[in-house]
Amino acid sequence: MQEQLINFLMYIIYIPIVIIIHELGHALFVVLFGKEVRELGFGEDLFRIKKFVVKRNIGWNGGYCSWENIDSLAWYQKILIFLGGIILNLLTATLVWIFGDVQYADWYRSFIILSYFIAVINLFPFKFKSNITRIESDGLQCIKLLNSLKQGK
Repeated sequence: MQEQLINFLMYIIYIPIVIIIHELGHALFVVLFGKEVRELGFGEDLFRIKKFVVKRNIGWNGGYCSWENIDSLAWYQKILIFLGGIILNLLTATLVWIFGDVQYADWYRSFIILSYFIAVINLFPFKFKSNITRIESDGLQCIKLLNSLKQGK
């Protein structure tokens, strides 16, 4: 019973961490391609660094990453931005899996499972309503971009 409680608590603790890692993955590729990240999260400002804002609601209420216009980037750069969260989730989970000490597996197993789960879910094309707007999944954004390329837009 105690082991199950610990596993449940680990999931609760890791949910916001995995979502923040996901949003930082998008931000990483935005910055790598020379664009600016405007904000992470929803709601009121938590803190601000120049033009970059971290909002109070990130993690438990989902994730959100806003960046400047990326229309000038190549299609593959946009795809990497859209998939950046998935890439970072898969990378961090895999690194923890490979380098994690088996002795502490009960403590990090839920991080790995949640990271893979968030990565897979975000590949599915869907829209959902957040606190402020309708958001498209990473998979849907990629499909829309690839369809626009196919149609010559």
